[in-house]
Amino acid sequence: MELTLAFGISIVSIVITVSNFVLTRKDKALKDKEELDKEINNQQLIEYRLKKVEDKLDKILDILDNYDKEIDERVNKAIDQHIIIYHKEV
Repeated sequence: MELTLAFGISIVSIVITVSNFVLTRKDKALKDKEELDKEINNQQLIEYRLKKVEDKLDKILDILDNYDKEIDERVNKAIDQHIIIYHKEV
C-alpha cells in the first residue's frame, strides 16, 4: 500500500513539474513574440518614414533641377538681350 501511495505522489509531482515547465515556457514564448512584434512594427514604421523622407527629397531635387533650368534660361535670355542692346554694330 505504501508503495502505491508513494508512486502516486511521484506521478502527481512529475505532472505538476512538467505542467509548470510548459506554462513557464509558454509565457516566455508569448513575451518574446510580443517583443518581436513590437520590433517589427518599429522597423516598419522606420522604413515607412524613410520612404516618405526619400519621396520628399526626390521632390525637392526635382524642384531644384527645374530651378537650375529656369535660371539658365533667364541668364541666356538676358545675355541675348544684352548682346542685342549693347553690342550692335553701328
